[in-house]
Amino acid sequence: MSFQNKLEAAQKELSEANIWKANHNPPIYVLLRKLGFNIRPFHYCSFMSNFLRHSIWFGGAWGLLMWFTTWQSSGMTIKAALLTSLFAGMFSGLFTALYYKHSAKKNNLSDWQAL
Repeated sequence: MSFQNKLEAAQKELSEANIWKANHNPPIYVLLRKLGFNIRPFHYCSFMSNFLRHSIWFGGAWGLLMWFTTWQSSGMTIKAALLTSLFAGMFSGLFTALYYKHSAKKNNLSDWQAL
């Protein structure tokens, strides 16, 4: 089965489980798919994939935002800023991955390969 067919089946299954569309098909994913990237919905990714993806995205974005708005002017060192961003990203990534794992299990969603 092609990626597009699996994606449609996954989105149908997620909609039938009453999971918010913004939760399983965020605007950034819609854009990335239009650009040609084959990205699965979060509920069908592994725990580690969700953890790493969210940790890197959140830690990087939050760290840059904090650096340019607060930390740089307060005299925080780059090393401290990087470590703080790393731990914030890991913490956020852990809870995001746990949420999607729990949500997939609670709603009895199929595995990606089974779609």
